[in-house]
Amino acid sequence: MKNNYLFWIAWRQLVSPRGAGLSFMTIVSVLGVTIGVCALVVVLSVMGGFADDLKHKMFDGLPHVEVFAENPLLGFSLNSSEAGQLLQLHNRNGHEVEPFIKNDVVIKGKKNIAPAALLGLDLSKKGKLWGFVSSWDKEMFSQISESRGSEGLPGIILGEDLAAYLNVYEGDEINILNPQTSLSSVLFGNKISERFLVKGVSHNSIPRHESRYAITSLDRARKFMPDYDQSLDDENYVTGMAVNLKEPEDVDKFINFWQKKGRYNFQTWKDVNSSLLFALELEKYTMSAILLLIVLVAAFSISGTLMMTVYYKKNQISLLQALGMSRNQVLKLYLIHGFSIGFFGSLLGACSGVGICFLLYYFNLVDLSSA
Repeated sequence: MKNNYLFWIAWRQLVSPRGAGLSFMTIVSVLGVTIGVCALVVVLSVMGGFADDLKHKMFDGLPHVEVFAENPLLGFSLNSSEAGQLLQLHNRNGHEVEPFIKNDVVIKGKKNIAPAALLGLDLSKKGKLWGFVSSWDKEMFSQISESRGSEGLPGIILGEDLAAYLNVYEGDEINILNPQTSLSSVLFGNKISERFLVKGVSHNSIPRHESRYAITSLDRARKFMPDYDQSLDDENYVTGMAVNLKEPEDVDKFINFWQKKGRYNFQTWKDVNSSLLFALELEKYTMSAILLLIVLVAAFSISGTLMMTVYYKKNQISLLQALGMSRNQVLKLYLIHGFSIGFFGSLLGACSGVGICFLLYYFNLVDLSSA
């Protein structure tokens, strides 16, 4: 009982208002920890939100995984068991699967010539996995299959930037050159180029759609595959299968699973945006290290406060020891003092940081939509 009474007296001496300088130092130490923890919470929350928002934008116009055959140039047949297994993913696991054909071509407009990616899609799915269904006019896809001009030209959709560079508009004709046509294919009567009728010009904010893609049906895009012949049509050959997973972060598990079933090549959203993802992680770690240094400085201020307290209270400590307090009890007293500063500073900092994050979200003070 005596020791507890002495401990209570010592605690009151330590935090007594009569020691104005010491009380001020304690308050400064608490504020230092509060500001450091608050900054840590706010900055990491904003950075985390920015990274999540940027990842969602990465999925615009890009499937989570593109599955190719062992030889990407040859592709694989939709009539094969491999393609059948992939197409059944939707029924078994809820993943979305869509075949596609992608070829590098050269498009000749009225005045200019531009390289582009000719993307052949299943028109019934309206390019959902590529983001076209939400950003393009859905009627465009039905117009591709219905478009037949006076000469029976197949239809095609161009991105706005690509169409502007080619100086073509809806209803104009374009020539698409196949740079992958071999000499043997030409000798067997295959065409080097083919004419298309522009049935739509897209207007959206996805750069890869606007400046790169030209969309047509699978049947028309198949004619631009390397070494095309009639057998590719008979076997329904495609370049690959686009897959959207329930959880985009599970692409590594998906790849590991299908590598055991066959020889495939994969391209994921992480591969396409690897440089950007690395920069985001590096920036996040750098900001965390800087903010942790701020917290570390606040921790040193606690040490300074305790040392100054011991220095100014040495007479009271000697008196308390003379009355019966042990050195361990004195040590315990100052450890509790330091722990209290850290605990209340961290608590106030966490509450302040969460409150600031709520205000930023509620009033939309940090707009990431234009980032």
